[in-house]
Amino acid sequence: MPFFSQKKIFLTFFIFTLVLVSIQTSFSIEPSSDLKTIVVTGTGLIDKNNVAKARENAISESLITAIGIVMSDLAPSDMLVSNFQSANEILFTHKDSFINDYRVLAETKYDNRYRVLVQAKISAGKIKQQFIEIGILSSETKKPKVLFLISQQNTGDIQPHYWWDIQSPGLENKAETILSDIFSRKGFVVKGHPSSTTLFETKDLVLNTPELDQNTIIRLAKLVQADIAVVGRSFAEQTSNTMGKDSHSFKGTLMARAINISKESEIGKTSQTANTVNINEISGGLDAISQSASLAGEDLAVQLISSYSKKENEQSFIKIVVEGTRILSNFVKFRNALSSLNNVGEIRSSEMKSNETTLTVEYRDNTNTLAESLMLQSFDSFGINISNISPDQLTIVLVPVEKTGAVDTPAGNFKADKTIE
Repeated sequence: MPFFSQKKIFLTFFIFTLVLVSIQTSFSIEPSSDLKTIVVTGTGLIDKNNVAKARENAISESLITAIGIVMSDLAPSDMLVSNFQSANEILFTHKDSFINDYRVLAETKYDNRYRVLVQAKISAGKIKQQFIEIGILSSETKKPKVLFLISQQNTGDIQPHYWWDIQSPGLENKAETILSDIFSRKGFVVKGHPSSTTLFETKDLVLNTPELDQNTIIRLAKLVQADIAVVGRSFAEQTSNTMGKDSHSFKGTLMARAINISKESEIGKTSQTANTVNINEISGGLDAISQSASLAGEDLAVQLISSYSKKENEQSFIKIVVEGTRILSNFVKFRNALSSLNNVGEIRSSEMKSNETTLTVEYRDNTNTLAESLMLQSFDSFGINISNISPDQLTIVLVPVEKTGAVDTPAGNFKADKTIE
């Protein structure tokens, strides 16, 4: 009886696993950890009395089965069946990286077969990441990226200070620190400020003022690929209230508005005040600024969460038919590049064939813009040919470098059938 190849072994046991995955007596899984402990059996055929080779084959079969079990635990069986070719390629390309550890618990020889009972620790996280990269699983919805542009003026300050003033040394901005902490806890990604070198090179922008114009705000946000710019000012002032000779009352105010960068429109606004008492003018002012920033951050975050929830429901979808996906590594690179583009939301694989994959992409612009953005991407092992473009669909061919004729081949080319408004 001829030996089964590893891929045939996987095909048999993986389908068997999909059918019997609910039978708990054959394996166990640790649900709370990234590492899943699986106990399975494997069988190897003893050919020409080569027991050692049969044992090796039995262990290999059991490890493949263990990975298949974790795969079936991560994704619905119908999804795995429809994407079996890609799942199979993932297994044999990354098999060793999925196995954290294993040991043979028991083994026996029966007639011309060698059987083993193996306990394997499989990395579910690594398998999930591979599934996400080729679209068998969807990644989490992208979190909005926020850039804060808040000027601050405490009691005693002659004028406001702000990070985009390249002529003055940076000072701590208490209001921005408070806002950043709140937005991070609410699930937003807070972007760092552009470097002073980058700001210095943007000579056409007017940055020596705390009140920036809309164009400058948009440009600064795009420098760090932010989705939202939160612009405003915070200040503190001493009130007329006193207690005794030393204690004074301070009033802090923060006024801010949020701008959706892609649409260049306002999506949130807040104005909050807070009062504190302190014997020290500087500390009292900073405390008042901090408290007003805390109130403003909570208020504005709620507004933006609501705004983005509505926007996600109104997302437009574009279908991208990608040809030339037989080379899985090229497809993964293309998909990662697509995911990194501005205005791209969730990416799902709706259909997979032997050399073609159809993606459904959430995108907050038109297909011409998406095509142009893809053209700016650089790929070392292939180029892209955008052969068709319509209001809701792109057709893209991945062309390996050896077929294009040069390593420095441009990313690709495309010609729109018609201009899309």
